Amino acid sequence: LATGPRVVFADEPTGALDSLAGEQVMAALVRAARTSGTSVLVVTHDAQVAAYADREVRLRDGATAGLEVGA
Repeated sequence: LATGPRVVFADEPTGALDSLAGEQVMAALVRAARTSGTSVLVVTHDAQVAAYADREVRLRDGATAGLEVGA
């Protein structure tokens, strides 16, 4: 976020972390993104990580399976 990107792409950003470290990483990422006005697109299989999202798009077999706003 130091270079001021408009969008950050994060593919399984907490995949190798325990749950506490994952929550800390996500809280820091969300805080930094909101402070800077940066959008973050996260790919995850973890419901706890998905809970940080403002919008959630679910995919199944390569197709959109659901959309939630205010997730």
